[in-house]
Amino acid sequence: MSEPAFAAGFSFQAKDQAEAFQFYYHQHWIRLLWPFCRLLFWNILIVATGIVMLTGDMFAEPLTRHTILIILTAFFLLAHFEFLARLYHYLLYVIVVSDKRIHRIKKTLLTMDDHESTDLWVLQDIHKRQHGIVQNLFGYGTLILQAQETEVRIHFTPEINRRYAALAHLRERARAYISRKDEVLSKTTSS
Repeated sequence: MSEPAFAAGFSFQAKDQAEAFQFYYHQHWIRLLWPFCRLLFWNILIVATGIVMLTGDMFAEPLTRHTILIILTAFFLLAHFEFLARLYHYLLYVIVVSDKRIHRIKKTLLTMDDHESTDLWVLQDIHKRQHGIVQNLFGYGTLILQAQETEVRIHFTPEINRRYAALAHLRERARAYISRKDEVLSKTTSS
């Protein structure tokens, strides 16, 4: 988690001037594990095929060699572009928490620009869910934020215990702030 003093001038999409940045995070790195394994598999397969093609006598005809090299190059580029797209998707999905709201920002390079904000003081419940040995071993899970009629699920939350405690603390602080404002407002209107 980032410290508020570190990010005094931190700005993000739809930030209110009165909001104080608390922390932000991306999804857990395990989200990139399967795309990375696929990339590694394709690279090993492509390199092995290239070595067999260059050292073996099976493909003596130049046209066959060129065709295979073009196909290998195409698979190489596709595998790397797919991993790069997944990496950008991972990096452009950000959860930003301020003292008043939780912002879930999802972007892609060209096609998507979503922003969802939830006020902390309207949250009725905050749940954390860690199912399975992998989630418990690596310390990630799903945060479930329940407001009046909506439920926001934030999957692959890293360091979920720390995030859960921080959100619960910030929610109580936001509720106390709102109740103080209501008391002051009710006193001024009654007098």
